[in-house]
Amino acid sequence: MLKLPRRTLLGGAAAATGLVAFGRNLPARAADAVDVEAAKKEGRVVLYTSLDTKIVDTIIAGFTQKHGIKVEYFRGGSADVTSKVLAEADAGALQADMVDASDVGALLLMMERGLLAPYNSPSTVSVPANLRDPDGHWVADRLTQAIIQWNTKELGDKPPKTWEALTDPSLKGRLVFFSSANGDGAPRAYTLAKTFGWELLEKLAANEPMRVQTPQLITQVLESGERAAGFLQNDNIAWRSKGTGKPTDFVYSAEGVPTELGGCGVISKSARPNAARLFFDWWMGEEGQKLLVDGGKYSSRTDIAPPTGSPPLAELKLLTLDYAEYQANRTEILERMTDIFGGEWGV
Repeated sequence: MLKLPRRTLLGGAAAATGLVAFGRNLPARAADAVDVEAAKKEGRVVLYTSLDTKIVDTIIAGFTQKHGIKVEYFRGGSADVTSKVLAEADAGALQADMVDASDVGALLLMMERGLLAPYNSPSTVSVPANLRDPDGHWVADRLTQAIIQWNTKELGDKPPKTWEALTDPSLKGRLVFFSSANGDGAPRAYTLAKTFGWELLEKLAANEPMRVQTPQLITQVLESGERAAGFLQNDNIAWRSKGTGKPTDFVYSAEGVPTELGGCGVISKSARPNAARLFFDWWMGEEGQKLLVDGGKYSSRTDIAPPTGSPPLAELKLLTLDYAEYQANRTEILERMTDIFGGEWGV
């Protein structure tokens, strides 16, 4: 079991049911310089990421076109990325130059183990102070909201728009949600339990929802009409489905929206440090972050507008998780998830 240091974000335990506050930026300081010519001589970057493949491919394509540097990447769930980084580090054979994970808690752990290099990138100036390490070891790059998605043909003009509405008996056998066998998806479910009580999860389970392994599969199941509504779905995936004309729609529940911070950092013993930092600058820079937003994700930068048609974050009640508290009690939490929903939860 991964153990996080007792270091929390966004106000600690009190933030478990609180609103994400986009606080002040850090005072300006001189940015670290990157040797672009040295980066080009290094020739490539290896990225480990849990970001949606379609978005990653777009960001990489822009970087390679501009700098002529190839990017190779491993893509998996946040738990997969973390396990790969730690296993390779323990073996003395860490291959990545940069890491990106949808769970900032994973970056806290990597930082604690000395695996992330401090880097003061000029691209992170507009990221609020409470969304990055003050010494530059990691920075939040995106926020993913867990929303309610539905098939418009199945539910018409009366879809469930609150978490409680999903517990209606009329939806028994018509729901779908995601949680992988290694625990991805559990933090957002736990956020609901912390905010509204475990009884909400028990009532959702009583409606016998289909469980799938990824958020992408939720949308596939809904688009096909196999299920009518999905819960705890990634907002960017639901956004893309609707935007491409599929018979789906989605809503940010007014009761509160679980949000997950994704973040990134440069590996401390990268074999290609200049290329790694140059790619980090692109990833967090205006061009890279706009490509992220074009894929439906919210940027952590305060100077980047939300995805087209999406509400500003200030209009949403964003529910955050105390990552250290979750990890400290992870075994018990996942055992309770197993009791409620059945299946493997990565205990």
